[in-house]
Amino acid sequence: MRLLALALSLSLLACRSRDETDPETWIRRLDERDAKVRIQAVQQLRKLKAKQAAREVAALLKDPLVKEDAALALEDLGGRGQVDALLDAVDTTVGAGSDAAARAANRTNARIAEALGNIGDPRAGPALLRLARATDDTVRLAAVEALGNVKATEAIPELSHIVDDAAAPPLLIKRAIVALGQIGDPAAIPALTHGLVIERQGVSFLPESSFALFLIGAPAVEPLMKIAQDQDPAYLAWAKENNRAPAGTYAKTALVLGDIEDARAVPVLLGKLKYVDPDPVPGTSRLLSNLVKTFAANALGRMRAVEAGPAIQALVSTTNPQDEDLTTLAAEALVWLGDRGQARELMKKAQKGLVKQRVVVAQAAALFGEPALGSDLATLATRESKGSPPACVRQLGELALVVDDPRQACSLLAAQFSELAKPLDGAGGGDPRARLACRRSRGPASAQGHCPAARLTTRPRTGKDPVSQGTRRVAPAASEAVPPVINLPEPWRS
Repeated sequence: MRLLALALSLSLLACRSRDETDPETWIRRLDERDAKVRIQAVQQLRKLKAKQAAREVAALLKDPLVKEDAALALEDLGGRGQVDALLDAVDTTVGAGSDAAARAANRTNARIAEALGNIGDPRAGPALLRLARATDDTVRLAAVEALGNVKATEAIPELSHIVDDAAAPPLLIKRAIVALGQIGDPAAIPALTHGLVIERQGVSFLPESSFALFLIGAPAVEPLMKIAQDQDPAYLAWAKENNRAPAGTYAKTALVLGDIEDARAVPVLLGKLKYVDPDPVPGTSRLLSNLVKTFAANALGRMRAVEAGPAIQALVSTTNPQDEDLTTLAAEALVWLGDRGQARELMKKAQKGLVKQRVVVAQAAALFGEPALGSDLATLATRESKGSPPACVRQLGELALVVDDPRQACSLLAAQFSELAKPLDGAGGGDPRARLACRRSRGPASAQGHCPAARLTTRPRTGKDPVSQGTRRVAPAASEAVPPVINLPEPWRS
């Protein structure tokens, strides 16, 4: 009986030793003579996320047959205890050869760089900096990203050089900009301000550069303000050499200043609301002037700079189609400011002009949630209902609405304004910024008109999004008419 029990125990132990979900099973196989078994064991330990095996896996970095798989596994398993082994495993002699050995060595170097970046130990900085200068693009990409993860301040000159290198691949530039933001040192600001306005092979780096400057935060405010006021000689010389238009610089610095939300920037941004571009072509001058004003107004709105209200209000116009984007963003900025005194002035401007801009302005006024505006909207709707059918059909076309029966055109046009008044009935005030946020969220509640004091969304009869699908909407019958969505866009980030 005892012999039977012993046999059963040994059998259970044997089964346990072959349990493929037990990391110990694979750790024991790391010493197998067959390289295929060792590779399989490393791969399985990575799948099991067996960090307790990191030391044994790191020892295999000296095994030329298993080195690449070991480096890959240490991306997930490695810790500070494996940094020295990873650094020792870097091959500094390999070039950009196309033979199998060179390709394998470069893949391994890239894996090592990724592992060191994931660990985040600053001791890896010098080795990663050498890899960032490699001739193989995959190695450079991995090393540049890792330099940001380890916050290697010694890499700022090299990363800045990559940003300014016209021959660098766009993806490498993006990685360098992101890394500079992660490092977070003010020494990176000159390169990042270049990244705001450069393009390579048609690729913009504005999203990465603006976020990197945002991460640096307050130290970036003074340099950005100087650039916005043409007070940085080095930047002016660089912009002239690289043919960067002033309007793009002013607009994008305003964008970042709005992101950082430092009150020191308010006077500079207020000045940009009056910008007039010197381009000799009137149409181009107006376009570029409006671009700068749009970004400045949006930044001031996001900063809740209430003192900017009158100057932003002056930008709202319903008379010129070239001012549509400027009017849209300026009206949104007024809502973000939350100064209810601006609602009445917006309502006055909605009385006449181009219908698309009038609806935008009326929507912005409605977002303030002032019950007194309900009668103004009703009066406006009544006036529109008495217009001539041909004129109403034309205006509905400007709103991308098609009416089947021209006799109903004026009723449908009137509904674009009267429906805005319905949520104002019994509105008890509230925060207009909350209503704007609800409107822009496009969540299920807002889609059903449940944003406070604003009914702001409809579905086209085609079932397609008219913005993303390019489909014109068919106007509903007068009894079911609701105002079209006139998007209040973010400023362009590219």
